[in-house]
Amino acid sequence: MLSISEPGSFYYLRNFHDMRCKYARVLSVIRQQMDREPRAGEVYIMMSKDLQTVRLYSYEKHSCSLYEKRFDKGYKFMKVSHEGDKAVFTISWDDVVVLLGSPVVKTLNIK
Repeated sequence: MLSISEPGSFYYLRNFHDMRCKYARVLSVIRQQMDREPRAGEVYIMMSKDLQTVRLYSYEKHSCSLYEKRFDKGYKFMKVSHEGDKAVFTISWDDVVVLLGSPVVKTLNIK
């Protein structure tokens, strides 16, 4: 379960899709490729290319947490789009809730 103790900022990492990465690599990507320094209360959201896995990376009180949500076969997360070419952009808490709780059916099998 994702636990965030203080209201913070949510950032979607648009071009980061590698779900093999763990804490150190995610932190490295945020620092080097995204040119950001994680601060307390910030949550970084990344999605796999096939839209079936979402990871949330949070950093607070000198520790980090990694939360993953994955849908069963046949379902996926909705695609997140944003105007412009920024690699990182802010996403509201309401949009995070919609993203995590609204599965999209890839195919409808009628019997």
